[in-house]
Amino acid sequence: MDLSHLLSSLLASNESEVVEFKEAKSSYDFGKIGRYFSALSNEANLQGKPHA
Repeated sequence: MDLSHLLSSLLASNESEVVEFKEAKSSYDFGKIGRYFSALSNEANLQGKPHA
């Protein structure tokens, strides 16, 4: 699956345990970003999904 296909399918869906949309308007804490990635990937792993 290429990136454009993945993004279009994600944008067509709502947020869930493995899909979450964030916007950093000025700056964003890199520690928070790491925790979000970790939480999303852990949930995808628990659900047997190939990605989050």
